[in-house]
Formats: sequence, C-alpha cells, structure tokens
Amino acid sequence: MEDPLDALRRRFPGKSKAWLRRALARLGDVEEAGGYYIVKGRPDLGDRYPQYHVWWSEAEGRWVCTCYLTEWGPRRARGVCTHVAAVLLYRAHGSAERREGRYYVATAVVECPERPEADGEVYARVVAGRSIADYARPRWRVAVVAKTPRVAVRCGGAVALEAEGMEATYGEAKALAEEYVAGGGPA
Repeated sequence: MEDPLDALRRRFPGKSKAWLRRALARLGDVEEAGGYYIVKGRPDLGDRYPQYHVWWSEAEGRWVCTCYLTEWGPRRARGVCTHVAAVLLYRAHGSAERREGRYYVATAVVECPERPEADGEVYARVVAGRSIADYARPRWRVAVVAKTPRVAVRCGGAVALEAEGMEATYGEAKALAEEYVAGGGPA
C-alpha cells in the first residue's frame, strides 16, 4: 500500500515541506460530517476560526474550503490550503479510528552499523560523518512514533537506547518525527 504522504507530495509537487508538515499535523483534526468534512481550527497553525468545512465541488471540479471565503481566501483558493490537504490525507488513510488515541514521539541519535529498529513507526537517516571512522560506525538520527510512552531503540536486536516519548496526536507525532529526521532538531 502506498504511503498517503508520498501521494500528496506527488499530487502537489510545488508545495513546501512546511506545507506538508502542516497538512499532516491537521490529520487528527478531521472528521466526516455527512457529505463534507470538518477540520478543527488550530491557532498554532494560524487559524482564526474554530472549524473549517471542506467539500468536493462538482461545479469547480475540486475540493473547496470555507477558508477560501475569508480575507486571504482568493490567494488560498488559487492553490490548495492545508485544511483540504488534511482531508485528502484523511481519506487516503481511511478511517480515523485507526489513529485514535494518544501517541508518543521519541527522538535520539544512536550509533548503529545498520538501520535502527523499535516498536512503532521508525524514521531514521544516517548523520553525515566528518572522518572515515564516522562511516565505519555510522550515527543515525532516529525518531519513533509509538503507542507507549517509553520507547526502546534497538540495533541488531540489542537495545541501544531507551527514551521517554513526548505525547501528541498521531498527526503531530508523525510531523515532529519527519522534521527531526530531516534535520529540524539537534543531532
């Protein structure tokens, strides 16, 4: 099964990583409401209203959001807002029931000859080395999205690190994990 985030990247190739992270962060805020979707407003993402409605417009042949009717609406309507993108992700992920509840995101840098593992969704990339020795013992920037607050990162089956995760919704946890692994946090 294809990753819905990859599908969104291909569908909107000109959109920034920040736009993708914002859409992903909104994933847990989407609910179906009989023919349309309600996306909870988030002041931390710049929303001014408590909710936004998103629906498919046959007349326009595209998804439409009530934010298109606001002061910045014409500009948003030329592209696609992250409320609509969140609905597209929600639809691609299927039922939100699979992502209900609280999740935890733990981040770390570990030394491991192969890609680290953990219980949960693991995001990892090799940290660039400065010497030949660094490549013999690679360091990995790792983020794990899990259902439990305590996360054990394993290397070759052995526990390399145990860390306490930060509580978040699934969308927030996934966005934080992707940002950290991409280089948004300290190594």
